[in-house]
Amino acid sequence: MTSVGITGTGIYVPEKKLTNEWFQQFPLLPVDALLDDSGIEERHVCAPGETGADLESKALLDAVANAGISIEDVELILVGSAIQDQPMPGNAAMVQFKSGAINAAAINVESACTSLLSQMTVAYGLIKAGVYKTIACIASATWTATADYTEKNCMLLGDGAAALILQPVSEGKGILGVHLETDGSCWGALGCNYRLPRQLLLDYQAGNYLGGGREKIYFYVDRKGGGVDEIKKTGPVKTPQAIRKALNKAGYCESDLDFLICHNPTVILVEAWLKELNVSKDKTHLTIQKYGNMSGASIGANLHEAVRSGKIKDGDLVAMGAPGAGYHYASVVMRWGK
Repeated sequence: MTSVGITGTGIYVPEKKLTNEWFQQFPLLPVDALLDDSGIEERHVCAPGETGADLESKALLDAVANAGISIEDVELILVGSAIQDQPMPGNAAMVQFKSGAINAAAINVESACTSLLSQMTVAYGLIKAGVYKTIACIASATWTATADYTEKNCMLLGDGAAALILQPVSEGKGILGVHLETDGSCWGALGCNYRLPRQLLLDYQAGNYLGGGREKIYFYVDRKGGGVDEIKKTGPVKTPQAIRKALNKAGYCESDLDFLICHNPTVILVEAWLKELNVSKDKTHLTIQKYGNMSGASIGANLHEAVRSGKIKDGDLVAMGAPGAGYHYASVVMRWGK
């Protein structure tokens, strides 16, 4: 049986940065309290005209270089854009064009912050089945453009992209177990949709709306319904449960882990996951402090930096886990190395 693993990682973030101090200009934002809880110090923001496909193609080229292959070796590109550059078609075809991956098919596989793990699961099956040998998985966020500066969660958002190259690897290395699950009853809890800015919407509902705003796509958290209460209640345990299920499928438990790579919505939530799994902080790596929440790209950035810094070593048992709007939970367990 073919073993399938990650042979290259890559990231790309825009040059422009926003520090926490920048948000002090918006009087409705509780800047200090929220950012102290989140652990964010700065985030990167797309320049005018810079698109999600730009970020995704640059992250792909970085991963290709780190894998030691040519872009023309890539046979399939899977792309999950938290915000697509247009409603249809999705970004995948443009990434194929911009990156020069002339031999690759390209399709969109998106499941919010779990996109990269969902793509890895698909790629794992296709490579094991012998359909492809080299697949690129890419996730991105360009959602600072959806920031509603009358709503506190705008401060969490950062732009960026991450990419992985999956290929056949040596026996005993690579992906050992995967787990995906979905709770669609929480579909409306958070996401991006057309609406007025939150404060204008509240004014309108109170009969005080005098105009001055327009509908556009905004990131939202629905605190009055849509499953937010359920997510708050289960948030500290559902992602660890998904990680345990992937570990069990691989024949391991959390005490066997050498390293844990999580999505990082906030530092407090990641700390809750570590506590639930009894994993020490020195066995994980976070990038939220400098990138913010980049949706599905965050977990890829965390993995990329952990590998490049030498924290993850050849032969390590590594688990990746994330929740995502929808509401999804995903985990992949692997033995690191080629």
